[in-house]
Amino acid sequence: MENITKVLNEKKFTNNKIVLDNRKKLTVTGVEKALSSNENCIILQTSDNKLFISGHNLHIEKLDVEAGVVEAEGDFDSFKYGNTTNKGNVFKRIFK
Repeated sequence: MENITKVLNEKKFTNNKIVLDNRKKLTVTGVEKALSSNENCIILQTSDNKLFISGHNLHIEKLDVEAGVVEAEGDFDSFKYGNTTNKGNVFKRIFK
């Protein structure tokens, strides 16, 4: 049982796909976990990036982390990817 859990925890999705149907129904694949969710923002962790989804009346209908699928409904406005690697602040990068 421990080996199965270890494999599932180490599973990385290399691709993700965003399907938006009529700005009301969203399906995202390649999701490792949902980090945060409220009626105005959903934050998902993909393989190397965070995906920030904004809108109104947002709610997650289905979350299947084993398959890497999230389905949500609401009025979607924007999608933004953010890198999760910690690059430090500007001064640290300039004065290495």
